[in-house]
Amino acid sequence: MTMKLRAVLLACAVVLLARGALADTPPCAWDVAKDPDARARWALHVRVERMLSLPRDEEDGPPDPRVDPELRLEAARAVLEEADAAHSPDVRLQFDLGGVYYQLGERQGGNLDLLRKAIDVLAPAIAAHPEEPSATEALEKLVYSYAKMNRPHEELATWRRYIPLLVDDRSRAVAMMNMGEAEMRLGHIDDALGTFREVMRLCGELPNTGGNGSTYVLSMWDLAVALDRSGDPGGALDAANTASRMTVIDSRGLPSTGGTLIASDPAVFFVPAWERQWYLALASAAEAREAKDARDAAERWAASERHWDAYIAKATADGGKDLFLRIARTRRDQVRGRVVAAQRAAARLPKRRHGVGWEGIEP
Repeated sequence: MTMKLRAVLLACAVVLLARGALADTPPCAWDVAKDPDARARWALHVRVERMLSLPRDEEDGPPDPRVDPELRLEAARAVLEEADAAHSPDVRLQFDLGGVYYQLGERQGGNLDLLRKAIDVLAPAIAAHPEEPSATEALEKLVYSYAKMNRPHEELATWRRYIPLLVDDRSRAVAMMNMGEAEMRLGHIDDALGTFREVMRLCGELPNTGGNGSTYVLSMWDLAVALDRSGDPGGALDAANTASRMTVIDSRGLPSTGGTLIASDPAVFFVPAWERQWYLALASAAEAREAKDARDAAERWAASERHWDAYIAKATADGGKDLFLRIARTRRDQVRGRVVAAQRAAARLPKRRHGVGWEGIEP
């Protein structure tokens, strides 16, 4: 399996207070006596924090480049790289640089070179300073970098370090959902099923907010795919049917159905991109199964077949290493049979005509 599903509501548990506390803790006189450069490194850390979070709004003079998020990130990157922050004895600067690489990579559509740089800086910094307060935030950026780089082994190991540090159940639910996706990608289907069910249970105990609702629905979609890959296609379609019909708030704060959430929400992404096709194939098959008219059923089964074809073509072109490619081919062949049967049933029905109901009968 080669899947990663995310919603940006999923900005789970960023420990903002840790960064603020560190920025307000300059080195003491004793620290400076031992290391005269300590004060300069601390000043750089504070400067970067201000560049990223406190842009000034000046009415006069040229526009402040810090007002644009990407320009502010690029400016912070420049000063940190000039100071060789990646090798700084102050781990805060290493975390700052890794975080800037990650955020720039996100803003540039998942720029793999920048995400790789984030990993190269953050992974050794966290390993050397796991007790630093800002290591929790650094772990979050590291784990999403692994996810988008399609490195599920490292991703899963990092989720298992990160999740125990979370104290907010909403953040924990999102992180666990993503951990379950990594488990599924590695073929640990039983573990993934247990994780997705636990996330749904946890969401059911949390306040009914837009973010929790989206997490619940996305976890149900994950459950549907895991059931399909575990050999329970009927249970998969049941879960997909429920998920697709639920009303949620999307990442833009707009009402959406669960089906639209996986099909087009800009904050829901898949790694690799064609993994989305498995979800859409289940969504179309669930609609076909519920259709009351053979013509509608034929259209939806055909849509499901197209999604399976797209998944198989992309996974095959990638070298055929996909753990679930054989199951995908089996599902495609099963759906193809459903298409033929539905088309035969539809052919026996009266033709439809625009503006009327059945042929010759005014609605």
